[in-house]
Amino acid sequence: MKKPSKVNVTATVEHKYEGLPRFICIPLSKVAPWKITATTTVEGEINGLALGRRSLKHWDDRACWWMDLPNALCSKARIETGDRVKLSLRIASEGLPQELQELIIKNATARQNWERLTVGQQRMLREEILAASQPATRERRARRALRCE
Repeated sequence: MKKPSKVNVTATVEHKYEGLPRFICIPLSKVAPWKITATTTVEGEINGLALGRRSLKHWDDRACWWMDLPNALCSKARIETGDRVKLSLRIASEGLPQELQELIIKNATARQNWERLTVGQQRMLREEILAASQPATRERRARRALRCE
């Protein structure tokens, strides 16, 4: 059975502690068709505004999946704690940025260091590199992280 490409849900914006970002909880049942078991990178929209790439994390105590909503995103989307929002989410590509992929292929040290990382560490590094808008910055971040400088 094919995983659905999108999950649509309405959720309430929450805020637990001062100094931490707001967040939303997504019921387990909404994400269940994806059959994910660990933190997963998603993309989508909140009230029609692009979320960018966000981490969807499992919250055992509340039996849900959750995602943080940084203040800049909340301001841009004009959402406040307690607001009900419409989300449309899809699993983001897990492909490596070209600069990281080429470094791993061409550099034995980079390849060994990449292979030593856990799946979670690889995901976080991929996302950090993808966040850079310039190819030179992506390459520099990859080289620094995989100790190839």
